[in-house]
Amino acid sequence: MLVAILAVLIYIAVLSTGSIATTNANKNSLSQIQDSNLASYELVSSNLDYVHTADMNRSTQTILLNGITLNSSEFIIMYDSTPYASKGHIALNLPCDPNDPQDRLVDVLIGRAPDMSRMALGYIPQLSSPPNMCVYHGQFGFGDPVTDIVLKAVSEDPITFKGPHSVAIVTHESYIPKVASYMQKVMQNMTNMTGS
Repeated sequence: MLVAILAVLIYIAVLSTGSIATTNANKNSLSQIQDSNLASYELVSSNLDYVHTADMNRSTQTILLNGITLNSSEFIIMYDSTPYASKGHIALNLPCDPNDPQDRLVDVLIGRAPDMSRMALGYIPQLSSPPNMCVYHGQFGFGDPVTDIVLKAVSEDPITFKGPHSVAIVTHESYIPKVASYMQKVMQNMTNMTGS
């Protein structure tokens, strides 16, 4: 009987020792992950020389324009990723001039507001049916940083978008530009003047 009790106690001791060892191993793994995350956080938050250059990601958004009317010089803000600049692709289905579809009724402006410029777009005749549906494609952000994309009416007559008219924007990469934007400089000057 004494041997049986001793065997049961040894069995219980072995099980509890194994359980403690497994628990310690799990705690060590969790501690290593937490230490790694803490080290990354400290690198980013406390090191003035650290620069996170880019995130490779993909984001797609489609903007339906049906029912919107723009008068000359009016615009729609389609995209704003401030303070991150983005690289990507844009596709548009818009009404156009039936005599010259490449002479668009609206412009796509890109840049860092208020510094915006007209985007070069390619007309896709194979997918177009002027004047109701004209398809344009283009790349942005592969030169100067782009944080803002605007659709601006340039026709003298009002433009009313109908059912199929839309804009698709796909971003592939985002990053913090190394040069401050005009608005960032203005905000910094205001902060310096108020002493806050």
